[in-house]
Amino acid sequence: MNNIYEIHRYENDTFQYIVATTNKYTEEQVRQDVERFNAILSNEMKSQGIRYIFVSVQKRINDTNMKDQEKRKKSQYPIFQPF
Repeated sequence: MNNIYEIHRYENDTFQYIVATTNKYTEEQVRQDVERFNAILSNEMKSQGIRYIFVSVQKRINDTNMKDQEKRKKSQYPIFQPF
């Protein structure tokens, strides 16, 4: 499995969008980025309930690749059947 880390933006309890996605940096580095994002929010944005959160996503690369390969095989060429 491969860990993917994301930073999500929320307004109160409502998810707005994914700010960043990475698998190149460590969990600690991404968590520090989230802390910095929240620290630079203006008081107005904080009062609106804007905040950033850290999310860790575990992705099974082999499972995903196998599914993609199966789709490609099915869609590439029809099976030739002689008469």
